[in-house]
Formats: sequence, C-alpha cells, structure tokens
Amino acid sequence: MDEQLNLLIQLQELDGKIRALIEQKRRMPDALANLENKRAAIKAELEKSKENLVTAQKNKRDRDKDLEVGVQKVEKLKAHTSEIKNNKEYQALLKEIEAAEQENKTIEDDILSLMENIDAASAAITATEQQAKDDEAALQAEQKELGAAISKIEAELNSVEQARQEQVSRIQPAVLAHYQKLLLSKAGIAIAEARGEACSGCYMSIPPQVFVNVKKNESIITCPQCGRILYYKEVIVQKNS
Repeated sequence: MDEQLNLLIQLQELDGKIRALIEQKRRMPDALANLENKRAAIKAELEKSKENLVTAQKNKRDRDKDLEVGVQKVEKLKAHTSEIKNNKEYQALLKEIEAAEQENKTIEDDILSLMENIDAASAAITATEQQAKDDEAALQAEQKELGAAISKIEAELNSVEQARQEQVSRIQPAVLAHYQKLLLSKAGIAIAEARGEACSGCYMSIPPQVFVNVKKNESIITCPQCGRILYYKEVIVQKNS
C-alpha cells in the first residue's frame, strides 16, 4: 500500500478516537450537573417538609388561643346563669352556650387535625433527612467515579493527540492539507473504503477503471462523487484444510 495513503488511514482512525473522547468528555459536565440537580431536589423536598411543619405549628398555636378564648367565653356565659330572671332569657343563654361549645368542638377537631399534620411533617423531615444522608453518600461516590472517568478520558485523549502529532509529522504537507480540508467538509470522514465498486462515504458507484486503480492502493485516489480519498481493504478468506 502507498505509504502516504496508509498514514492517512491510520490518521483518520486517530481522529475518530479523538472525536469520540472529546464527545465523552463533553457529556461529563452534564452528568455532574445531574448530580447537583439531585442534591437540589432533595434539599427542596426537605425545605418543603420543614415549611409544612412550621405552618402546622403556627396554625395549632393560633387555634390553641382560639380554644382558650372559646373556653373562657363558655365559662362567662355559664356564670351568667344565676342572673337569669325568666325562662325566655334562660333558653336564649342555653343556645348561646351551646353554640359556643360547638365552636369549641370545631376548634378541638382542627387542633387534632393540625397535630396529625405536625406528626406527619416531623416524620417526613426525619425520613427526608435520612434519605438525603443516604443519597449524599451515593452522590459523592458517583461524583468520585465521574471524576476518575474524566481523568481517564483526559489521559487517553492526551495520549492519542500525541500519537496524532507523530503521525502528522510523517505525512507530506500537501497531502495533509487535502486531508484536513476533507475532514472539515465531510463530517469528519475524509477517507472512505471502496466496497463493491461503491464509495462507503457517499454510497455512490465508482467507475470501473477508477475502482481497479483504487484496489491497487498504490496512490491517493478520490471519489468522483464526494471527493473523499478512497482505499480498498482486501478480504482474506481462510480455507478449511
């Protein structure tokens, strides 16, 4: 095979690895951002539970005061019983006492409901705090793994880039310039294998005589359709003895 053609084929393999590694590295910040989003979600849930607890506690305090006022009201009304002079006034006072006691009963029901809300909010805080603790440990472990993965990618990328520099130094400037131009204009695929008299880059047919010359791999030949540099990979068939 022509030396320059062979060098270009190897260079494209290196460039393919570099693109893949850069894409992996590009996705890493997204993975780290997802971890931070998980932390934020856990924190928001915990804050919501704490807000619910504070609200329930405040509402209970307010209703406790309402009940205290209501009880005092009933006591005052009952204290007026001895002052009643006729049955009509007595019946009216009884209705007022009954209404006040019913209002107190409603307040007591509200207080019981609020106590249940307080217990539920407290339990939610405890559960969320424990979940946050467990999740944080898992997130830190995942973050550590991502950090190690990033370091590995960077080391591998550095190694491949060094290999590329060495490869580039062995390619003729004009040939390299042509390759680089194709690399940019052909979606990162400058070298295409010729298969079955067709270019694997654009899938268009190659003229028979051109395909014959490509199969020799003795020079740099471009696809008449897309302009990519063509090469032929000989298939070796192993026969059973």
